[in-house]
Amino acid sequence: MLKIIPVGALIAIVLGGIYGGIFTPTEAGAIGTLAATVIACVMRRTTIRELANLAVEAAAGSTSILFLVIAASAFAIMLTLSGIPAYLSAQIGGTDFSLIGYTVGYLLVLIMLGMVLDSTSILLIMVPLAVPTVQALGGDLIWFGIVSVIGVEIGLLTPPLGLSVYAIKASIGDDKISLNDIFVGALPFIFIMLMVAITLILYPQLTLLF
Repeated sequence: MLKIIPVGALIAIVLGGIYGGIFTPTEAGAIGTLAATVIACVMRRTTIRELANLAVEAAAGSTSILFLVIAASAFAIMLTLSGIPAYLSAQIGGTDFSLIGYTVGYLLVLIMLGMVLDSTSILLIMVPLAVPTVQALGGDLIWFGIVSVIGVEIGLLTPPLGLSVYAIKASIGDDKISLNDIFVGALPFIFIMLMVAITLILYPQLTLLF
């Protein structure tokens, strides 16, 4: 029981701060990282050298993401100048294609891309393409953003790649638990998220209740 106290405290700090209005979700990431570092040091689970190595790895990962964001920004500008999103929006908006049908197709594309790409790349590439059409069909952007994130997360748990599954495998560090075991264990979560996504697509107003 004592081992779960630090984890519970970390969850309470992050979620309590968000829902208590103390800090934003983005700031919660930094606060959570700081709290986890303090907990690790207090429990003597890490050393100064390990912290330094983690800082270097975090800097390298952040740099990669920043370059990805820069490239995605250039991609979005190129799309805008080319007029492709506006063209697709006009073509689809002029047909009998419904918002539900379009979003279901978009969700399937996200899931397939999530099998082979990371979440940041998918969102930065797909969202600029899809947003104009969603707006033309009368979709709410908050609802669309939630559906997009759920679709990507489903893909990240799905074979053949499933980056989230590989991340879980690396964090467990137990050779007795295979990737296949984790994929099988993820199936209920995939089903639940898929049901949530379908429900939100059919009833978009649910996203604005809270």
